[in-house]
Amino acid sequence: MKQHKSVQIRHGQAAQWVGDSSSLYPVYNLPPLSESAIQTLLGVSDDAWDKFAFDDYPTMKFSEDDTFRDMYQLDRMKITLNWSGKSLIPLIGGGKIFFIQEKYLRPFDDDSLLSFWFRDDPVQIGGIIGINEGMCLGGLVMPIIVKDRVFIETLYRVYALTKRQAGEEA
Repeated sequence: MKQHKSVQIRHGQAAQWVGDSSSLYPVYNLPPLSESAIQTLLGVSDDAWDKFAFDDYPTMKFSEDDTFRDMYQLDRMKITLNWSGKSLIPLIGGGKIFFIQEKYLRPFDDDSLLSFWFRDDPVQIGGIIGINEGMCLGGLVMPIIVKDRVFIETLYRVYALTKRQAGEEA
């Protein structure tokens, strides 16, 4: 949130959802969070806060359900890719690959308890990645849609060279 200088609160049925323009996390059992409360929680000075975009939405635009029609599980690849200053984690499933920024997993204590689910959502082009911590929905992250030709060509080159070094044909 600090890096994007964007904070949003969305009021859901069971929780308030706090995040930036690319992620949302549930906050349970607190009174409604105000702009000043968020500023204090983030430890941002008044001068710095003036550069932030703050939005307080009365409703949650995404489903808060743990299960979602037409969703499918994604497997986290055991690799992180650094590109254009972002650490990207590839997630695969349904014959597709999605990338999320590694920083969006920081709110979670134990990565081993996380599971990832793709939700094709009519509100969000490109869908949403639901992150479950155990059996509970712990966050929603928007996947990065890769359109950078150099990034794609770099992945192909890494793949081809890795296969060749392993003695296989690419």
